[in-house]
Amino acid sequence: MAKRIYKTATVYNARITDMRNLWEPSFEYMGKRQERPNYYASFIFNKTRANWFEEPDFANLVQACQALYSEAMSNIPFQQVQWPIKDGDVPDPGKDLAEWRKGLWLLTISSGMPIEVSIIQNGVPVLLKNRVGVKSGDYCGLALSLAVKANDPRGVKCYGNKVMFMSEGEEIVVNNSVSNADLMAQARAQGLNVTGFGGGAPQTGFTVPGGGFAPQPVNPVSPTAPAGFGTAGAGNASFPSSGPQTGFAPSPISPPQQQGFATPGGFTPPTGFPPRQ
Repeated sequence: MAKRIYKTATVYNARITDMRNLWEPSFEYMGKRQERPNYYASFIFNKTRANWFEEPDFANLVQACQALYSEAMSNIPFQQVQWPIKDGDVPDPGKDLAEWRKGLWLLTISSGMPIEVSIIQNGVPVLLKNRVGVKSGDYCGLALSLAVKANDPRGVKCYGNKVMFMSEGEEIVVNNSVSNADLMAQARAQGLNVTGFGGGAPQTGFTVPGGGFAPQPVNPVSPTAPAGFGTAGAGNASFPSSGPQTGFAPSPISPPQQQGFATPGGFTPPTGFPPRQ
């Protein structure tokens, strides 16, 4: 049986939307108890191109996908490959299109082992051991590994190795939820004195935000997408071919870990979150 192939990539300008199981794993899938833990998180990206593989923010991811396709999937037509990037303007089967996802690309990462999470403080990454001080909508950088799914030779699985919170973003409210700011405002409007919990000290290395902030988008200088990737639905709709793959090994609990982020040329990390006072 052929050795499973992994390709690593880094992605910036990601805004996190679901971090419920970023630190604490889930043991359920479709309502059924699972033996293995599953850590995962979901992210969105602004859509500026018609195809995800043309997006400047996905340049490094596109290179990894191209390499994986050439080495492990070139016997499959490009249009039939299930890539991990989803089009937010296309509803999931059997569901209505949610308003919040329009004009966006969607990406979910997962891992059978804990994902390394950090937060930038004065340009320096600091390990982040829980959710305190970050929220849905903050900007992140991601270190990923891609591999062909063990149970589906047409699908690509996206493993999460590292999540780095890089700067604060405007809070995102998904589905029918309300933001923290809205909850606080409604409580005060009802005459409640909102002082919060006492006695607990925040985690060392960052500050729990006080009374709001202005969004600070991350705008790295991304290289252009490599040539030869093709355009879905057009005449050149395929990756370069290197012959068919003979087989796939069973999926491990998690892929080999990346050593760190490969920063694109010309990219200057933002200052990040404020240091603890």
